[in-house]
Amino acid sequence: MRLINRLSVMATVVSTIFLASCAGDVYDPSKEPQAPPAENPFGEGFAAPDGFGWTMITPVKLNIEVKDDFNGQYKYLIEVFTTNPLHDKNATPIAAGVTNGNTSYITEINVPTAIEKLYIRQTDPKQRKEVYARTVPENGGSMNFKLYYTGVDTRATGNTGSAFEAAKRAGFIEPSHKDSEDIKPLYDETKIIPEVPAVSDGYVQYNPGALNAGAKFIIGTEYTDDVPFKDNIRVHESSGRATVFVQGVWDLSASGKKLASRLDIYVMNGGKIIGSKDITIDAQNTLTIQSGGSVESQGGIFYLGCPAKIYGSINATNVKVNIGTPEIYIGENGSIKATETGYFNSAQVFNYGVLSAGKLEFIKTTVLNKSYIEDCEDILINGSQIFNYGDVKFNGTLATNNNTGTASFINHYQATLAGSTWNNGASVYNDGLVQLTDFYNTAVGEIYNSCAFIIRNEFTFVNLILDNGSITSNWSQTENEWLPVPTITCNQKVDIKMKNSSIIKVDNFILGNSPNSIVGEQGEISMIKAHKFTLNSNGKTSISGNLVFEGKFAENYPSWKLNITCATTGYDESKHSIESCSGIINGGNEGGDPSDPEFPIIVEDATNYTFAFEDNWPTYGDFDLNDIVATIDKVTFAQHEDGSVGTYTLNGTLQAVGASKKLGLGIQFLGFAASNVVELKGIVEGVTSNSTPLGFEANQSNPVIIICNDAHRFIGNSENDRSYVNTLANNSNNKNGAKFEISIEFRKGAVQPKDLNINQLDVFAISKEADTKTKRIEIHVAGHAPTDLGNTKLFGQGNDQSSVEEQRYYLSSENLAWGIVIPTDFAWPLEYKNIKDVYTDFVSWVTTGGKENKDWYNNHNGQVFKK
Repeated sequence: MRLINRLSVMATVVSTIFLASCAGDVYDPSKEPQAPPAENPFGEGFAAPDGFGWTMITPVKLNIEVKDDFNGQYKYLIEVFTTNPLHDKNATPIAAGVTNGNTSYITEINVPTAIEKLYIRQTDPKQRKEVYARTVPENGGSMNFKLYYTGVDTRATGNTGSAFEAAKRAGFIEPSHKDSEDIKPLYDETKIIPEVPAVSDGYVQYNPGALNAGAKFIIGTEYTDDVPFKDNIRVHESSGRATVFVQGVWDLSASGKKLASRLDIYVMNGGKIIGSKDITIDAQNTLTIQSGGSVESQGGIFYLGCPAKIYGSINATNVKVNIGTPEIYIGENGSIKATETGYFNSAQVFNYGVLSAGKLEFIKTTVLNKSYIEDCEDILINGSQIFNYGDVKFNGTLATNNNTGTASFINHYQATLAGSTWNNGASVYNDGLVQLTDFYNTAVGEIYNSCAFIIRNEFTFVNLILDNGSITSNWSQTENEWLPVPTITCNQKVDIKMKNSSIIKVDNFILGNSPNSIVGEQGEISMIKAHKFTLNSNGKTSISGNLVFEGKFAENYPSWKLNITCATTGYDESKHSIESCSGIINGGNEGGDPSDPEFPIIVEDATNYTFAFEDNWPTYGDFDLNDIVATIDKVTFAQHEDGSVGTYTLNGTLQAVGASKKLGLGIQFLGFAASNVVELKGIVEGVTSNSTPLGFEANQSNPVIIICNDAHRFIGNSENDRSYVNTLANNSNNKNGAKFEISIEFRKGAVQPKDLNINQLDVFAISKEADTKTKRIEIHVAGHAPTDLGNTKLFGQGNDQSSVEEQRYYLSSENLAWGIVIPTDFAWPLEYKNIKDVYTDFVSWVTTGGKENKDWYNNHNGQVFKK
C-alpha cells in the first residue's frame, strides 16, 4: 500500500475543514486526474481476503417437484418465502410459479446470506396449503425440493409391528399359558383335582398333626365355622409327601400355624381354609382351590409361598407371595382379592379370573392377565412384566419404585389398561387401549403404541414409537371428534418415531432438554397435530420424514433451535386423513373444487435492501458509509401463466445524505433490455430541480434511471443547501426520506423473474456530474461495472484497483469497497463514526471473507442514526 506523508494528510485536513465538516466527504478537484491514495480508514495492514465480493446476498437455483394427486389435470401453486408463512402473517413470497406432475418449477432467486432456511408453500388445486422448510446451502447453489416423502418402505410382512413382537425384540419373553394346546390339559380343573378318597385311613395319630408319606387325609364336612379343624399338619418322613383334602373348615389362626411340610392341599367345593392372624403355606407345599372352595384370611397376612391353582377364591386382608418362584394360576371362575395389599415377589401369575387389591405389588414377577385385574387403588410393577389380554383397571397410580427401565407393560390387541396416573420407569407396548388421566415416564422406558393411547390431562415420555397408533384425549360426542391431549411435556431428550398413519393430537406440546428427534417413517403419512408447540430448551429439535405437522409454534424459533423439514400446515388445514387402529382420528381438509391458480400471480419481495456509499472514490473516505444511503423498500411484480413478468413495481427511498458536495442517485437494470419495456412510469416525492418525468437515460446499453442529480435538494434541502441530512443525531435538518416508485410493464414472455433479482439491480451514487471534458463519476456496489456514461479513467488511481480486463470493479488494493448493499432495514453509522467501531462484528465478517458474523448488521453500539 502506498501512503502519503502524515504531515501532508494533516495539511489536507486542515485546508479542507473550511469547505466541509467531514474531511472524508469533501471532493477535491485537484485529485483528478492523478489522485494519490489516502490512509486506510481501518488501519494500516487491514485488508479483505482475495475473492471476497462484499456480498450479503446468496444466489440460489430452485428445482421443485410436487406429488401430483390430479394426474396433471391441474396446476399447483408454488411460493417461496424467507420466513414461515404459517407463523409470519406478513410474509410475502420472493418467488412464485406453477407446476404439476409433468414438470418441475425451476427458478433462480437471491436471498440474504444470513437466511438459513427457505420455506416453500404448496397450494394444491383444491386450495389446500402445505409448507416445507429447507436449509440454504452455505454458498448458495442448487436446491432440489421434492414436496413429498421419498423414503423407502421397509415394512416387513407378518406381525412384526405389534406390541407383542416389539416386546420380544426388547427381551421380554411371554410365558406359555393354557390357551396353547400343549399346555391346556395342565390347567383343566376337571383333570387336575383328584377324587377324594372314601375314608381318611391315611391319617396316623403319631405326634399330633403328622402324616405318613403317601397318606391322603380328609378334613371333612363335619368341621364347620363353629367347630373347625385346627391342627398343623406335617409329613413324618423327611422326604415324603402327603395329600390333604379340605371339605370342611381348616382354621390356621393359632400361633405358629405355618405349613412347612410337603403337602399337596386341595380345597374342595364348599371347603375353606380360614385364619384371623398371619398364616403361611410355604414353598414345599402345593395349593389347589376347586370352584366353590376358598381361603379366607382376615386380620393378618396370608403368606403364599407355593405354586397354586385357584379355581375358587382367596379373600384376605393381605396376600403375600414372596417365597421362592411359585406359579400362581387363577382360573376362569377363580379370584384373589386382598382388601389392603396383594404382594407378588419373584412369581409367575396366570390370571383367567379376577385379581384385585387395595395396593397390588409385582416385584420381579411375570403376569399374564387374560381376564380382570381390577378394583385396585395403586399398582407397582417394579422389575416386572405384565402381559395383558384383558382389563387392568386402577384408581390411583401405576408405578415403579426405580428408573432402571426393567419393567414393562404389554397391552395386547383388544386389551385395556385404564386408570388415573402412570408414573415412571417402565416400558409400554400397546396393541389395545390405554386410557389414563396422566402418564409420566420422565427418565427411562420406551413406549411402543400400535393402537390407542387416551390421556385426559398430561403425557410425558422419553422414547416413543407409534405404528398405526394414536395419542389423543377422549372422544367428544358434542364435537364428534377425538379431543387433543391438553399437555404433552418432555423434559428429557426425546426420540419419537411415527409410521403407518400414526398421530399425536395435543393442545400444547412442550419440549425441554434436547437434542430431540421426531421422525416420520415408512407407510402412510403420520401427523403431529398441535394447537401450540413450545421449545424450552437451548438445544436443537428436528422434525422430519414422512410426517405432517399441523398447528402452530409458540414463537419464531431460530434455525439452530428447530429444524423442521416435513410438511407443515395450519391447525385443521391438512389434506391428510389419519386412520389408526381406533378409527379415523383426523378426517383431513377436503378442500374446494379443483382448479388452476388465478393469474397473474402477484409476487412481493418485502426485504428491505439498504445501499450505502462512500463518496470519495477512488480514494478512501472515513468509511461511515452514510454519504448516500438509499433503500429498496419493496419489489412487486405480476407473473403471467407462462412464468414471465407483466408489471414490475419498485418502491425506494433516499434515506440520508452525509456529504457536503453535490451527489446524485441512479439505478442500472442489468437483467432486461429497454426494448422489452412497453411502458415506464416514475413517481417521486422528493424535491427535484429536474421536472422532467423519470425515464431511461439515453446512450446506455442497459436501462438506467437517474432518480436525482442533487440528493440534498431531492431529500428536502433548499437549493444549494449542502447540509447533512439524517446522519447527525437530533439535528434540526433531519427529515423524512424522499420516496420514489418505478413501474415498468414488460412485453409478455420477454422478462423472467430471475431477471429482476436484487443482483440484477445496480443502485449507484453519482459524486460528480459530467462536464464537457469528462464523464460523470459513479460509485457502484463492489463488483458492479459503471454505466456507459460513467468515468473509468479513475480506475487504478488513489486506492482503487478496478480493472475492466479482470472485470473487477470498485474494489481497492486492500480489497475494500466504496459501496455495499445490506439486506435489511440498516441503521447506518452517525457522522464521523467508522463502521468498524459502530458494528463490532463488521471486522470479523470482512476478514473471514464473509464466513463468520453474517448478520453483523444486527449488532451495533448505539452510534447509529435512528429514524
